[in-house]
Amino acid sequence: MTAAPPQMAQVACPSCQTPIRVGVINFIDANEQPQLKNILLGGRLNSAQCTACGAPISLAAPLVYHDATKQFCFVHIPQQLLSTAKGAEVERFVGSVTGMLMQNMPADLPKGYLLSPRKFLTMQTLIEAVLEGDGVTKEMMAAQRRRVDIISQLLEGLSTSDAALLTALQANQAEIDEEFKATLAAFVDASAMSGDQEGMAQLAALQAKVTQFIGGDATLAYELLIEQLRTAPDDDTIRSVMQSNQETIDYTFFDIFNAKILAAEKAEDFATATSLGELRTRILALYEEIQANLEAAYTRAGQILDTVFAAEDMTAALTAHHGELDDVFDILLDGQRTMADRAGDDVTVKRLTEIIALTAHVKDAALTPVDRAVQALLASENATRYIRENIGDITGGVVKRLNEIAEEYTTKGKIDEADKVRRIAREAGAMLF
Repeated sequence: MTAAPPQMAQVACPSCQTPIRVGVINFIDANEQPQLKNILLGGRLNSAQCTACGAPISLAAPLVYHDATKQFCFVHIPQQLLSTAKGAEVERFVGSVTGMLMQNMPADLPKGYLLSPRKFLTMQTLIEAVLEGDGVTKEMMAAQRRRVDIISQLLEGLSTSDAALLTALQANQAEIDEEFKATLAAFVDASAMSGDQEGMAQLAALQAKVTQFIGGDATLAYELLIEQLRTAPDDDTIRSVMQSNQETIDYTFFDIFNAKILAAEKAEDFATATSLGELRTRILALYEEIQANLEAAYTRAGQILDTVFAAEDMTAALTAHHGELDDVFDILLDGQRTMADRAGDDVTVKRLTEIIALTAHVKDAALTPVDRAVQALLASENATRYIRENIGDITGGVVKRLNEIAEEYTTKGKIDEADKVRRIAREAGAMLF
């Protein structure tokens, strides 16, 4: 029995009430249409995305899943349909499908399993039964759910900014493999099948970016960074973006940037060529400024470390310079210890390890109550619980500082981190009133 093409149904978006057409599949023959099986397993069957507000739409529809090879006949009937006047009609539909299967299957194949289809209360449990039949373990199912979650993160990044997408790609790089690509491809197919053209376009765009990323296309990070710099509103933002991406601003970066200028000139797009040329000049000037400042910062950090290393009271020496114990100092300190360890200089390693511990202690002692509360909140595994258990430490100053940090993350293109901090700030602010 060949699966019929999807029937188009018009539904209202539950969020904004916009009419949306959704392709509905009621029967899947796993052997004849494996593509539909992949769409089912990808969790995209009978679903779409609202073209107006972007909200996901899932249509409650009965489904008969058949796999003659494994003698599977699975049925899912949404409870909301069974409890309506359409319940009997849906039951008759299932009976007609199983009846047609028995009539159309070759006489030498077993058919007894069709007389008692296995019923599932939810689509998810049906999907899990299909996966189990394919030899997919619970661990493998968890991995698939994780891939779906990553796709959602990447789509959010794609819709936010190029920088946010790059951040999400880098954060999930270890899990973006061939299996992930297959899952993403199934999502694209599902959107096409359901008639969700906008959703398919978004997923296809993401698919292209992911292919670039895992294919080792070294230009992706450079392209995204250049676009982020092009859209920066002022020099302060450009400087912040450059400071957050210092490892990406190298010879290749400027080579790609120059190629863009030449391409614009060749296309006689002189306005773009001029704009890019001016931006390159600003970037070069800021790059030299950043490098000079960084060199000066490391020189100063080295002087402080020498002073502390030679001091009889290292705590007092560190306290005298607590305002200068920044990230550069920490990096230098850790680097010096690593070098001493490689050289087998155990005495220096011991001394530097002690300085690292004392530095953390001095920094903690110098924290204001606001900074200490903010640091604890951001480090907490459950910020909501921390707020409730330490409500006395949550002040307007804490909320203000959290919002400032969120803005700093936004400026640096760290969208996910900014959203997390803003969410904590909202929860903390709500507890004050």
